[in-house]
Amino acid sequence: APTTPAPTTTAALTIDPDNIITDKKLPTCDCWQSECGYCSKMECTVQHDLLNSDTGVQVWSTVDKNSFNSIRLYSEEGETLGTFQWNTRGIFLTGCVGCRTPWRLRRARNTEGKTNWEFSLKDGVVRLRVGDAVYEHALKGECKEVYSSAKRFAFYNMGCENSFLLHDDMEAGEMINETCAGSCPAR
Repeated sequence: APTTPAPTTTAALTIDPDNIITDKKLPTCDCWQSECGYCSKMECTVQHDLLNSDTGVQVWSTVDKNSFNSIRLYSEEGETLGTFQWNTRGIFLTGCVGCRTPWRLRRARNTEGKTNWEFSLKDGVVRLRVGDAVYEHALKGECKEVYSSAKRFAFYNMGCENSFLLHDDMEAGEMINETCAGSCPAR
């Protein structure tokens, strides 16, 4: 008598292309080098709609009183708008913000190793988050007008030992990769 093969069952896997996470952790390529035209070449920036995006710039770096964590901000056309800087002593945004770092942020940082922090300009509000601690400053007038055109960013004076998360709504310039176009060792 002929044998009938047993029926096989296969599971269907449905993939929604809109929900695929493609975020990638990369070094904070320092734009202050000759290959980047000392922060003037857009190949060394990340395109990101800072004012309207729900995702900020998420960074892992050392936070102390001696060196600044710095993000240079640009318009779509590449015009330098200013620099966001912070450490345990102060928070600054060129021409608009200058204050002492609140105690809650200093306390939230890792005292050894890297601290995960996030910077955003969503809806014209400078926002710095370290864990559950948040600093916010609503930009007004000319400051809001200038920084509302922030569509690109680059890391300034931050080394290869630090990293950031390239979210899927960001587009890295060709010099922003795992080795910062050869200026950082491969990880």
